[in-house]
Parts: sequence; C-alpha cells; structure tokens
Amino acid sequence: MDAMTPQSYCLFQEPWWLNLTSAGGWDEVRVMNGSELLARLPYRIIRRHGARVLTQPPLTPYLGPWYRPSNAKAEHQFSQRRQLTAELVAALPKSDLFSQNQWPKIPDCLPFLWEGFSVRTAYTHWLPDLTDLDGLWSGFPKSTRYEIRKAEKRVELIESPDIDALCDLHERAFTQRGVAPPRKRSFVRTVVEGALREGKARLVFARDEALNLHATALLVYDERSAHYLLGGSDARFRASGAASLLLWDAIKFTATRSQSFDFEGSMFEPIARFFRGFNPEILPVSHLYRTNRLTTVAIDLINAFSSLAGRRRLSI
Repeated sequence: MDAMTPQSYCLFQEPWWLNLTSAGGWDEVRVMNGSELLARLPYRIIRRHGARVLTQPPLTPYLGPWYRPSNAKAEHQFSQRRQLTAELVAALPKSDLFSQNQWPKIPDCLPFLWEGFSVRTAYTHWLPDLTDLDGLWSGFPKSTRYEIRKAEKRVELIESPDIDALCDLHERAFTQRGVAPPRKRSFVRTVVEGALREGKARLVFARDEALNLHATALLVYDERSAHYLLGGSDARFRASGAASLLLWDAIKFTATRSQSFDFEGSMFEPIARFFRGFNPEILPVSHLYRTNRLTTVAIDLINAFSSLAGRRRLSI
C-alpha cells in the first residue's frame, strides 16, 4: 500500500453511501490529468434559510477530499496535495457556506487554510491496530473488562436486520434524557437497509432471557476501517454491561474484516468517558468551513433573534 492511500480515503466518500444519505442530492468536483483522476471532493447541496450550503450528509461523520495515491517523497506529496486542493477549491460552485469534517487520517488542513477556509477541531476515538486482540484486551481498564464479563453472563448477542428495533433503542436513548431524536426513522431505515444490502454494515443486539433488548450497535465498514455509527440502549438495563459487550464484539468482528476501529466521537463527555474505557487513541477531526461576509452577518442576526425567542441557535 502506498503512503497516501490511508490518509485520504474513507468509505463515506463512496457514491453508494452518498446516494443513500443524500437521496442523490450530492455532487463533486474533480481534478483530472487526461482520463486519470487526481483528486475529488464530494459535497451535499442544501438550502438553509435561503443560503446555498455545501456540506456533508446526515449520518456521515467525515467527508473531505480524496487524493490520488502517490509514491513521491513526503515533501513532494505535500506540494502535490497543496496544488490539488487549490484546484478543487477553485472548481467548487458558488455557495454561501462550505462546511465539512475532514477525514482524520489526512495529516493536516494547511492547504485549505491557505485557500481561505477556517477550521474548528473535534475529536474521535480510534483503535489503529487490531492485530493483537489479546493485547487490546489487557490494555482495557479492569472496570471495562468487568463490565464485559458481567454482560456475557446476563445477555446474548444476536445479529439481526431489525431496523425498527435499532430505531426504538436509538430513539429511547434520547427520549429517556428528555431530548428529541435527531433523525427521522425513515431516513435511518433507508441508510441501514442500503448499507446492509451493500454488505458494508452489521447490526447486533444484546438480549436477555426474557427477550428484553438491552442495547444495540450498528457498524459500517470496509477493508480499511470500521465505524460505530449508531447505537442505543434502554436505561432500565444499563447495569447489565451490554453496551460494553457490544463494543468488544464489534472490535473483534472488525479485526476479521478491517484494519482499524473508529468509535466515531463523541464530544458528549459521558460517551467520551465510556469510549476511553477501551484505551483508544484520541484523534483530532478538522471541521473545515468557509462563508462569505453577508452569510456571517445573516447568521449573527438569526442567532440574535433566536436567542430572544428561545429557539435553537445556528452554527457553522
């Protein structure tokens, strides 16, 4: 494998995924050398408060550019990426706002900063090497290993395409905290059904002897990486340890299919604390955005009135 491939490719850039998550409402800019593709940058096109926005689809944690693999020396690779980025940006259609998360394996976002973009940083949790599962297990804190062993005695894991059960548990995780679920069930169904059809997803539930579903985990994956994309649990059974068992099962499955495991966030402290129990690396995720001055003023005005009215603020 060449030096640049793992830094720029992710399954969320694939047309089949973009078709599922944006109902075909996506496009991309390309840099070509004759018939050879050198770089591409996909984006979703939406209208928001009258503004034209180039962004990423829902349930798509990363997007960003893809660059053709290169065997050049490191300094030449950077120069190539700088030039290709400039050409991609120049080809983008006019918009009021560009907003995307860059794939965290891309080493930096300097080429975008030099093209006038701004960056904010979020974080994800990552297991980069799954070749030694025994070593991973021994690296878990005692509390995590205890939760997994406890769950093994209380629940069984079943692989099932039951998307309604997934949505029930996922939505319950929000409603039990008094928060509205962030996604429509019909959208989740479309994405999960499509990913299962592509052979790129795995849906597993933890169930007890009384057939109560304690928790669920949806994994999407390819040969390079797997991503814990959706989960959910019933707070009534939180003490069973089922969520920990499901993640350990997902990690073991990933070791047979992919090279690395992505917990996919989270910035929510209790979830981040739970993920840290699996001793992952913490990787920065660069959120790239660029907006024109009029859009910035409009967003500030909308937020000012929203604050007065008690409504949710907009953000870039």
